[in-house]
Amino acid sequence: MRRIVLASTTAAAALLLNGCDKGGGADGALSGADKVEAIASTLQACSYDGEPIKAQASALSGGAPQDCASAVSRIMGYTGLPANFVVVSGPVPNAAAVILLDDNRVPRRVIAFNPQFMKAAEAQVGGSPWGPISIMAHEIAHHLSGHTIVPGGSRPEIELEADKFSGYVLQKMGAPLAAAQQMILSVGTSHGTLTHPAKGQRAEAIKQGWAQSCMQAGGTGCPGGTAAAIKTPGSGLTADSLPSLDASNGSLVTNGSTPGRALPNPGSIPFKYGRFIIDETGRLDPARVKVMEQRLYRLAKDVGVEMSFLVVNDLKGMSPDDYAWAMMRQLRIGKLDVGNGAVVVVAPRQGQAAVAFGPGLAKEAEFSDPKKQLLQWIGAAWPNCEDADGCAGWTDALFTNFNGTLFWAERSKWTIQFQTLGELLAHYKRVDDDRTRTKRAFNPDTDQPNGNLIRVTGRITSLKAPTGVGQANARLLGGKLGYTAVSMTTDDGHDVVLYVAPHLSPLMPSGAIKADTKYTMVGRLQSTGDKESKQASSMWLFSYDPV
Repeated sequence: MRRIVLASTTAAAALLLNGCDKGGGADGALSGADKVEAIASTLQACSYDGEPIKAQASALSGGAPQDCASAVSRIMGYTGLPANFVVVSGPVPNAAAVILLDDNRVPRRVIAFNPQFMKAAEAQVGGSPWGPISIMAHEIAHHLSGHTIVPGGSRPEIELEADKFSGYVLQKMGAPLAAAQQMILSVGTSHGTLTHPAKGQRAEAIKQGWAQSCMQAGGTGCPGGTAAAIKTPGSGLTADSLPSLDASNGSLVTNGSTPGRALPNPGSIPFKYGRFIIDETGRLDPARVKVMEQRLYRLAKDVGVEMSFLVVNDLKGMSPDDYAWAMMRQLRIGKLDVGNGAVVVVAPRQGQAAVAFGPGLAKEAEFSDPKKQLLQWIGAAWPNCEDADGCAGWTDALFTNFNGTLFWAERSKWTIQFQTLGELLAHYKRVDDDRTRTKRAFNPDTDQPNGNLIRVTGRITSLKAPTGVGQANARLLGGKLGYTAVSMTTDDGHDVVLYVAPHLSPLMPSGAIKADTKYTMVGRLQSTGDKESKQASSMWLFSYDPV
């Protein structure tokens, strides 16, 4: 993975930030306006073998080669999710998952293929069609897992996740194990780096994904063993310490508790690639579950929000809250930069339930009490569910607890439209001036700055809640939602109050926010301030990346 910015300016310069490690090396690589642009954008690129990607943004806009587009469509047919990217061609080494700023400076996910990719990749593995397919599946995994927006650059564990998904999909498509591993063994390096594992480790990850898919399909003679545990930063847990999906009966099992049936490992093949709802109890009504899964699929496809329901027999000794948050971290539900994911956990036979909301989606649910509603559902519905007919209509009652959250999630903005606070304020001043000149009525869909997703870069000036006129709203701090607030001064000179959700820092690779440290942050604008009168703007913080 190489961090790059592909800026949609007239020159369309692609700015390469040297290095893949968490230090990034950006400060030494760029200066002046280029550095500001690079830091403000904080975009990522993932190449299959870790080779740096240097390309003009305008060169990555060609139509995808037909063979590549067709193969990508075939792969997506096995994932259970809509594509959250577009496919283009361009002068990349082979294939790469990148994020581009379009002409309106709105980021979009892209997979770029070299026009000669299929032919060249097949030649590298003696003409086997599975070589290029394995690369494609790897790049698709980066986008579907949100790896291209994970702060801090590439890390070996996420490369292994993408490799494991590659093996998982290729087995479903009919590839022999040796064919699934052949490409990485041909082009990978013998020694690992700070960002990419050695090819032996990557081949083993492919094997694990292939084996899990094999067992999921009820195959015999599937390769056994387990890959090295993949630890998610900030979680304190590893893939081997969490439940896994046993696709033969839809249950979640702890690794090792059912030999040969831990499918798939959280953090390796994300749960969301298969299903949005897992009913381990077998009591929910299948027809009603199907209707809800279709709604959740459309939600992911149309706006990018991902919600998963786990109805489990056993919390494996964990509290429901710990279980839900562990699943959120390990399964990478939602997109890390905007926090638009949720994991609902219901353990009706244990009388427990919890919901882990990403900080973005938590804003849409802040006036509900889903845990209380779920516990009420267990008390009222579950005795009926244990009858011979199962839950029947009570299945709908479980899902309707989230109608309000889904309603607002479907109508909220989940694309980062502005890369600086100054850019947003200038845009809405032009809108307001135009509205005054034309005397048209206020339109909240186009004329309201609050509610926009925005990226800001600046330095933390205080870790304490700055209260008072024009500062943090004391009513929003503490209480049921548990928000704290910190102060930032942006690079373009604006004071900003950032409301921080209590579960945000464990989701961030960099850990808790530090004082006197420079960050690029993403959040939803809560209020506009006044630079002249020194009244701070405020935003709900969804993610951050130290610069």
